[in-house]
Parts: sequence; C-alpha cells; structure tokens
Amino acid sequence: MLYLAEVQKQKGGLLGGSKTELRLLAYQRTDQSWSTVSEEVVPVEEASKLSDGVLVLVEINSNRKVQQIQEAGRPLVNILQKFSRQVEKLKIKEEEINQWKQSLTFQAQELNRREMDMEVRLEQLQQMEDEFQCLKVQQQEVETSRKEIEKLQTQISLNRQALEGAWEHLRGEQRRLEEYKTECWHCAVLDDPQNGFRQKLQELAESLAIVQQTSHDQLQTISKMRQILILLGETSSDITLTS
Repeated sequence: MLYLAEVQKQKGGLLGGSKTELRLLAYQRTDQSWSTVSEEVVPVEEASKLSDGVLVLVEINSNRKVQQIQEAGRPLVNILQKFSRQVEKLKIKEEEINQWKQSLTFQAQELNRREMDMEVRLEQLQQMEDEFQCLKVQQQEVETSRKEIEKLQTQISLNRQALEGAWEHLRGEQRRLEEYKTECWHCAVLDDPQNGFRQKLQELAESLAIVQQTSHDQLQTISKMRQILILLGETSSDITLTS
C-alpha cells in the first residue's frame, strides 16, 4: 500500500548517532483517492540519507515493512495537479448540474403553467357544453311553443271565421227585423192583440241577443288567445278581426 510520510530523525545520546523513522500521514485508496491515517511511525534505515522533515512516498506491505521509498516532490506535484484537474472537473459538473436544475425548474414551471391553462380550457369547455345543453333545451321549448302558437293561430282563424259568420248572421237578422217592422207598420195596428207582430218582434229580439252573446263570447276567447301568444313571445299583430 502506498503511503505519504514525513522523514523524522532523532539524535542519539552521547554516541552522536541518529535514528530515522517515517511518520505516516496518508494512504492511497483503491479509487486513487487519499485518506489520512492515525499517528503511526515506521522505523526505516533506507531513509537515513534523507533530510529531516522531507516528504516521501513509501510502499509498505502487510507486515508493515518498507518495500520502496522515494521523495514525494515530483509525484506529489503530479498528485496535486491531478487533484486540481479533478476539482476543475467537479466544478464543471457542478455548473452543469446547476444548469440542469435551472432547466428542470423552468420546465416544471412551464408544465405547471400549461396544466393551469389546460384546467382553464377544460372549465371553459365544460361551460360551453352546459350552455349548449341549455340552448338545446331552450330550442326544444321554442319548438314546442311554436307548435302551440300554430295551433292557437289555427284556432283563432277558425274563431274569426265563425265570428264573421255570426256578424253576418246578425246583420241579416237586423235587416229582416227592419224589413218586418216596416211591413208591419203598413199592414197592422201595433196594439192589436190578435196579430203576431209583438211575438215576432220578441223572437227577433231574442235571436239578436243570442247572436250578440255568441259574438261577445268569441271575442273574449280570441282576446285570451292573443294574450297567450304575447306571453309565449310571439306577436299576433298580423291577426286582424273584422266586425
């Protein structure tokens, strides 16, 4: 396993000798990353020629024996350069991620806006469908009213014809009455109880009253029908009654 270590030299006693050790600082993981280690010192004689405090890269086996040692200057520079490139790549990735986040946020907002627009359009469509149903109902009501009006117009036309006939009959009776009165004035005495003038006059007056009552009833019926036409929203001004 590859370690980053610091050379430490400890001077001996009176004999003036020195002891060289390596203080391990970090180790390289399998993914080429580095992790710190706890305080650990490995004695090594191979580093006796190195100066105190020098950083070295050292390979140590599972038995904690040093297999290879070299100064860490140039390799450390390479590691730092590689680390710097990785940091730069991470920054670029971070910027890309931020751009993706912004893009996703914008897309989410756009989707929300479209969803709201769609809900508004659905509400408008539902309202239009409701209005269309109302129009269909109104159209059916208008059609029904139109048929009723046509029936009323037909009935009014028949009543008008009947009324015209009644008026014609009334005018005929009036003419007959006038002719009969004129004839009776010349051929009989008005107070003679034996002649039938008074009786005939009474009959004609009753017939005239019946015709007048019939005409009055028909006029009332036509007036009611005209009021119904007005309530149904149709004009009946083209219907004229002649008397």
